[in-house]
Amino acid sequence: MKKLILALSALALMATTAMAEAPAATAAPTEVKMKIKAKEKAGTVKAKVSISHSMLTYDQAKKKGIEANFITHITATVGDKVVYDASTSQFLSKNPLIKFAFAGKKGDELKITYTQLKGETFFATKAIK
Repeated sequence: MKKLILALSALALMATTAMAEAPAATAAPTEVKMKIKAKEKAGTVKAKVSISHSMLTYDQAKKKGIEANFITHITATVGDKVVYDASTSQFLSKNPLIKFAFAGKKGDELKITYTQLKGETFFATKAIK
């Protein structure tokens, strides 16, 4: 009986320690890098957006003992006009590359915004060439 109590105590201590360490691993801000290319030709802008993101799925996060974190929504705007809008899931690839086209002109500013699972929002802008 004493061995069982000691084993359960050890498991409880390990679980408490793991729970105390997990938030510290996810507390650091995610470093985000985005590359945007947007070129206009004959009134049509072709855009390529490369987002540097780990896209940590639920299964991957569980194995590492941290929280899942992936992009859930991506929006591209020019001025007030939404030119691209996508809801995504954990199945979007790591470091996704997104291509789309829209009617636009040189000099306008393309703004890419994305939201992560945790609710954090990031954005980058680029002038259309």
